[in-house]
Amino acid sequence: MKRIYLLLAAVAAVLAIGIGSSPVTAQQPTGPTAGTKLTGDLNSPRGMKVGPDGMIYIAEAGSGGTTVVGPADNSSMSGNTGRISKIDPATGTRTTVADNLPSNAGSEGDAVGPADVAFIGSQLYYVQTHGGAAYGFPNNPTGLYKVNSNGTVTLVADIGKFNIATPVNDISSGTQQDIEIGGNPYAMTVRDGAFLVTDGNQNQVMKITTAGAITRLNEFPGHPVTTGITFNGSGPLFVSALGQFPFAAADGKVYQVGYPSGSVSTVASGVSSLTDVEFSGSQLYALNFADQAPDLSMGPWIPFTGKLMKLDASTGTFTPIVTGFTATTAVIFIGDTAYVSNNGVPFVAPGEVWKIANVSSLAALPAPAPTAAAPAPTAPVAAPTGAPSGVIVGPNTGTAGISNEADGRVWIPMLVLAIIGIAALGGAVVTKRR
Repeated sequence: MKRIYLLLAAVAAVLAIGIGSSPVTAQQPTGPTAGTKLTGDLNSPRGMKVGPDGMIYIAEAGSGGTTVVGPADNSSMSGNTGRISKIDPATGTRTTVADNLPSNAGSEGDAVGPADVAFIGSQLYYVQTHGGAAYGFPNNPTGLYKVNSNGTVTLVADIGKFNIATPVNDISSGTQQDIEIGGNPYAMTVRDGAFLVTDGNQNQVMKITTAGAITRLNEFPGHPVTTGITFNGSGPLFVSALGQFPFAAADGKVYQVGYPSGSVSTVASGVSSLTDVEFSGSQLYALNFADQAPDLSMGPWIPFTGKLMKLDASTGTFTPIVTGFTATTAVIFIGDTAYVSNNGVPFVAPGEVWKIANVSSLAALPAPAPTAAAPAPTAPVAAPTGAPSGVIVGPNTGTAGISNEADGRVWIPMLVLAIIGIAALGGAVVTKRR
């Protein structure tokens, strides 16, 4: 597989771990430890922003489609199932802003497409991943788009063309084997009237103007799989990183990036699979997809362990305040209320947004008991890449790390168990497959 969204099959296997290995009991988590579900029935929810009208705008990556693209041994399915929605933070009412946007999904169902949204003034923009001819969209490249008032979109900057023409050093040198055609933009923010966009495959921060000019602010060597991006006032940028398979806690990192210098330093690590960072006032928060499982033969993640955490960047300390999420992809704030996109992959359950009030007053959760480092997989492992082929896909990073033979022995049974487990849980976890 090859997408910065290791998300999907990921959660399938994640659920399989907990459900397949033990009976479903009352102790099984059925949702986050705080907050309420604001809305559901989202199609692979990813990045969110608050609009000038006070509404929440969210990019939905879709579910691929019926057009087969790519070589037979690594094909994927494309279609126009991506969408941008507007959600009322008071009522949860969802309305469609733009739809029929490009979406590309692997055989496991993990989808990428619209990745994030942002505003400059009253104008809405979105960033598209896996566009371009390689994914079946010759007229819709990977890039930054303006969303028009009638729901159509207009290309502002061709990110795919930029990445192919000027790849980061790890790719041009051949050090990084995991390559997504055109890159894999994940998140963006706005500063000084321009967009700052992270790329989870090219591992960089790009600056893009409203006139479409693209420059590289910096790059992150070693393919850390960069995800969320934020800043507070005139301070430095903060960028989260998912890490590569097997998603060890040490590989989940938060970087501080000087602006406009682009200098990079690590300010925190030790939590697996970070997908976003965001400020509320002066407090920095971080979000993780799930914790690494101690037994990789049962999948890379522990089910129901996605967390919202306070982060003290001066000490590198993460303090969990809400856990129990599944495949969390983004967090935003309106005042002291957090909004978290949950079930960010189509395989597990319809996507949701959870609303968590009075975040600053939430007590710290007990620290989890330390677990032994996950043993190395016994199956043959190829060159380090983003995620195992045909497996658990969280934020899509690129090609796989485990052989197809290993997939058949380990992951396919896990997916079967996941389906059985989901059926057993019923409406508590999943109401329909996207």
